Amino acid sequence: MVQSRSRGEMGEWGVFETVNSKTHHMTRILCIHGIGGKDASVDQWSNDWKEKIIAGSGLDPATTQFEFFLFDDLFSQRESETGGIEYGRMFKELLASWVTYAFEDRTKVFGLKNAVRWYAGMVAQFATDSVLRSQLQRRLTDTLNRFQPDLVYAHSLGTLITYDLLAQEAAQNKRRDFVLVTSGSQIGHPAMRSNFGGLIRMLNVKFWYNFHNDNDRVFAYKPIVVSHPSYSEIETEFKKAFINHEVLDYMSHENAVNIAWPQIASMISGPRNARSLSVARFSAKVIKREPTRKAVLVGINNYPDPENNLQGCHNDVFRMSEVLQEMGFAPEDIRVTLDERATAANLRTRLQWLLGDAQDGDVRFFYYSGHGAQIPASHDELESDHKDECLVTYDFNWDDRSTAYTDKEFVEMYSQLPYGVNFITMLDCCHSGGVSRDGANKARGISAPDDIRHRELKWDAQRQMWIPRTLNLAKKKVFTAGEKAQALYTGEDGATRRFGRGVPLWSDSRHFEKAKKQYGHDGAFMPLIIEACDEKQYSYEYRHGVTSYGAFTYSITTILRDLNRKKKKVTYEQLMKLAAERLAELQFEQTPVLVGPKDKVKSIVPLLSL
Repeated sequence: MVQSRSRGEMGEWGVFETVNSKTHHMTRILCIHGIGGKDASVDQWSNDWKEKIIAGSGLDPATTQFEFFLFDDLFSQRESETGGIEYGRMFKELLASWVTYAFEDRTKVFGLKNAVRWYAGMVAQFATDSVLRSQLQRRLTDTLNRFQPDLVYAHSLGTLITYDLLAQEAAQNKRRDFVLVTSGSQIGHPAMRSNFGGLIRMLNVKFWYNFHNDNDRVFAYKPIVVSHPSYSEIETEFKKAFINHEVLDYMSHENAVNIAWPQIASMISGPRNARSLSVARFSAKVIKREPTRKAVLVGINNYPDPENNLQGCHNDVFRMSEVLQEMGFAPEDIRVTLDERATAANLRTRLQWLLGDAQDGDVRFFYYSGHGAQIPASHDELESDHKDECLVTYDFNWDDRSTAYTDKEFVEMYSQLPYGVNFITMLDCCHSGGVSRDGANKARGISAPDDIRHRELKWDAQRQMWIPRTLNLAKKKVFTAGEKAQALYTGEDGATRRFGRGVPLWSDSRHFEKAKKQYGHDGAFMPLIIEACDEKQYSYEYRHGVTSYGAFTYSITTILRDLNRKKKKVTYEQLMKLAAERLAELQFEQTPVLVGPKDKVKSIVPLLSL
């Protein structure tokens, strides 16, 4: 099926304007290859590139000039100078990140390990060697200024080199008057996005197409999400080989041939001086609309294991829906998912509906009532340095990470949202395990089985005791702020990736701040997270007479209703203080937690201003 994907709502395709002229000119195409070893054989593979691009675009070979950007020598020179020591850590992290982001059977993932190692080497070297990146930028800048291409086609590693330069130029308001096509790109992968400050920005070029294949196993299966009318992601899905990374398959895919290449040819054909006056212009209209409100509410009472069953989650969801409707949400803008329908797959679908079309000014609300948990990383050689907080979906399985909805997956849904979106996530669960208090008030968290818990422990022969293993992530300094602020994001031990914080998109604080400045943005989007309790506490159920609710949910909805009746506005900080006081009055030892950008934490709750 022919299809294309781009973020945001787009109107009908615009009109291509061309100028008829008998003046012949050369259309210039710069090609940038991927993983190394290509320079020495450029005379062989370059002809294949030319044939596919000419065939797809329909350009006249007689008036089309190609140039191929070569760079392997820079990588080899830097490897000789550094001995490869500098990027060894990133090499391992890339492999680990690739494995844990793959939603496949783990035997299939590890079957690819040896093949992926080779592809990861140069990517890791690029990501960690700032001197190498500067050298690549200078060479590419000189080539672009000299050759003045109409089209740049970059593949795989070449997309990283190209994006690195163009993103920094865009931050300086510099413009390049060419069409960019990327394929087999690792730009969208979280392991690489952290090097660009956690956010992928639009480049200041005429138009940017990305050919995307979900089956590409060389770090390229993640889409590049950019909200801009001059960006389009074309689905060029194929599965022809072991790694599905071949550039010629991207170039010749039917969607590339039927959708992208005709548009590209129209944009780059025509006399050069005429095109500089916006001839052969491609325009796409963005539909402007009034801000919208959407909510997804999830509640799970009945889990497959009766020992994990709760009582108040359905009531929480209906009570939250009541309050949202009283505050102006339309019933059709609220979607509810309960019990056996609240699988990991359905949760992904619901969140895509919630966030897929979000624009500045929109309100998006995600509510979850059920169990939470912490999943230790598996002890393979690739990754054993952290724990992930997760939501316990109906089909949750300790041995299958694809059934655990973790922060690592959630961040993919929200991190590229426009900064003006009001996205609130409210969680009435805990991640400290599960207990009951007084035989009635059950905690909303489940504890890991002993064989899973063993991954976090080691035997201390001297003390004759089981003690926690030392986790590498705890040694990282993610923030320049104090320990209390850091614990909100990575836990008290520094080794817990807490839900909704997007920590995998960061590295250390110094690198993060430098990258934001270098690439001209404020980092990845951060939602406002409202949690029923802090890291070491439990989120309890409350019996309202004979009816069960989450203690936190009942308290905060009661407060919101009261504020709404009185038409009184409060900030999120003030709302959380009121909720904490109410829980203390009810003698629940749980303190709600508020995390998010400072400007939003101190802003007025939008639900009270509808």
